[in-house]
Amino acid sequence: MLASYAFPKDTQFNGVIPHPNAIRIAKFEFFWSLTNHLSPFGNEIAVLIFEDFTDWVEENPNKPVIQFINMVMQFWDLRLKDYNEAILEHDNILQLFDYDFYERVLIIDWSIIAIGFAELIIKGYIDENIKNIIHLAILRQMNSIVLDYFLEDNETFKHLRFIYLTHLLDILEDA
Repeated sequence: MLASYAFPKDTQFNGVIPHPNAIRIAKFEFFWSLTNHLSPFGNEIAVLIFEDFTDWVEENPNKPVIQFINMVMQFWDLRLKDYNEAILEHDNILQLFDYDFYERVLIIDWSIIAIGFAELIIKGYIDENIKNIIHLAILRQMNSIVLDYFLEDNETFKHLRFIYLTHLLDILEDA
């Protein structure tokens, strides 16, 4: 179990003052890290997605976040309708080694996770219409094949990443 953490009020997170509900729900220090590569915003892709999403929300305050996710998926020549429970199947994950595993799994999942939790930070909630998509991304990141690819032989980091992802599921449920 990780110790509880309170993000300091009136402090910016990557240029944004987090919504009080995000601070209440996301009570783990790893969640708020831009440098811990095991956190939801701890890689360059996730930070860029956070920044792009922040700009998109400012320009499109009334549009559903699923539109932004669709744009990201289309950028990678993927279709949102193909992002379903089948992505969790062992054989489907293994098939992606024939393509670009980094782009087709890691970047897409990191992006979706970052979008969902960016919405929590900015708006204080995660739209119910995208929770299932984020849930799928987190579950696929918990898969042993994905953990092995991402963290190779570092069993300590794999275990810690699994714990962090479990906490992200809890945050997602509460959001």
